[in-house]
Amino acid sequence: MSAATWLVGVPAAIGAAASFGGAGLLQHHATQEVPEQAPLHARLLVDLLRIPSFRYGVVCAAVGFALQIVGLHAAPLAIVQPLLVTGVLFYLGYATAFLHRRPDPGLFGGAALAVAGLATFLLVASPSPGSTNIGGRAVVPLAVGLGAVVLASLFVASRLPHRVRALALAVATAIFYGVTAGLVRSLVTSTGLGVAQLLTHWQLYALVVVGPLGFLLNQNAFQEGTLGSVAVAIITVGDPLVSIGLGIGWFGDSLEDGPAAVAGEVAALAVMAGGIVLLTRHAQRVAEEVRAGVRRSSR
Repeated sequence: MSAATWLVGVPAAIGAAASFGGAGLLQHHATQEVPEQAPLHARLLVDLLRIPSFRYGVVCAAVGFALQIVGLHAAPLAIVQPLLVTGVLFYLGYATAFLHRRPDPGLFGGAALAVAGLATFLLVASPSPGSTNIGGRAVVPLAVGLGAVVLASLFVASRLPHRVRALALAVATAIFYGVTAGLVRSLVTSTGLGVAQLLTHWQLYALVVVGPLGFLLNQNAFQEGTLGSVAVAIITVGDPLVSIGLGIGWFGDSLEDGPAAVAGEVAALAVMAGGIVLLTRHAQRVAEEVRAGVRRSSR
């Protein structure tokens, strides 16, 4: 790796992960202070914008996005993305300090497994970029398929108990964020696009719709969970996986497909799934302890 990768790309990616982790905690804290709203109800954002911690969280997210861009300019995606997914570890560290609790080994162990599994998958799969433009034939079937998964997730969320509803909402959020990344890639990698030309591309208008909806659904997922660590983990690992799938379907990207690579990819995904399961179980237990502590302190 070049000096720019070590001196600029890696620090920028770590800084972005730290910023995203802080943004997640601030936004999650804010969602607990406003009335609960139905998924994708705009009233939730109106209420959240009155909360200072939410506004600070938006600033942290903007800083993280800027650092992510810096990192991607100086280092390859295969280096930046695995570092970015450590945002869930930063989130847990901040949450532990915020709640004045000792670190829970199960929470950190589950998050570390999920992050390690995804990072290993990205490194082994080593996605190779294809076209810079979205293939027209692939847009409709993939959009319909992902839309069906989102609708199914929202339907399941409406039927699940309150304490686990965040799981389904986080899956839908990851899809929205992955699609947003695909649309952004299509716009920024197109050459010779001035402002006037940009306005003629359908991706811009799709982005204007999909991006805010994903952000709003993210807040719904945070509002449903006492700790939010599970939602953060699912969104953090789901976003790049959806992005990779769209890269293959929309742009013709390719993954390493030799026997050893496929075996490594499957093993890495299994480790990631195990980490999320472990994280989910411990997050539910810790959430119950937090709720019990709040009830005791309010007496």
